[in-house]
Amino acid sequence: MEEAGAPEQGLFDPVLAHGPVFGTTTSPAWLQAMLDAEAALALALADVGAIPVAAAEEVAALCDATRFDAALIGSRAVDGGNPVIPLVAALRAGVRAEAAEFVHWGATSQDILDTAAVLVAQRSIAMILGDLDEAADIVAELARAHRETPMAGRTLLQQAVPTTFGLVAAGWLTGLDSAADRLRHVRDVRLAAQLGGAAGTLESFGAAGEQV
Repeated sequence: MEEAGAPEQGLFDPVLAHGPVFGTTTSPAWLQAMLDAEAALALALADVGAIPVAAAEEVAALCDATRFDAALIGSRAVDGGNPVIPLVAALRAGVRAEAAEFVHWGATSQDILDTAAVLVAQRSIAMILGDLDEAADIVAELARAHRETPMAGRTLLQQAVPTTFGLVAAGWLTGLDSAADRLRHVRDVRLAAQLGGAAGTLESFGAAGEQV
């Protein structure tokens, strides 16, 4: 039986995203990431005077995934090939008419979907790094405890000269630390928001495109 309050898992979900990272990759998590992108866009446009502040704040206040049906939005994504189009329609329907025209102002679906992917990656990396750090601590303890525990070495599936289990564990630790370093590099310098408008030129943002 699933634990009460645990997110529903599909047949292959535990294989694709196991442990804490699962919660950052579900459909509601993706939906919230898209909404976060829409909210950030509206607030940034208001900050440079491109759209009214009141409209931006109203849009941002609605950007809560619990207010939307992810499955319904997904089912309506077929016509346009992505879920941003029906999400924008739902956002516009949820705000006053005066604010509706400023939802998704100047942006294109790729801006929102790509930025959402970056947000999902950023949040997932945090979970993965936690797992890597925990695994590294366990392996480091194994390396210390078994630094003199003898075992047969292996080379190309054959038995080789003797080694110690501690050295083998130290090799695992090196791999875990290296993976964590690469992920931190991605987190710190490689993740970027996407914003270009329909043709990637910022033309759809007018003068605001030089400031956003």
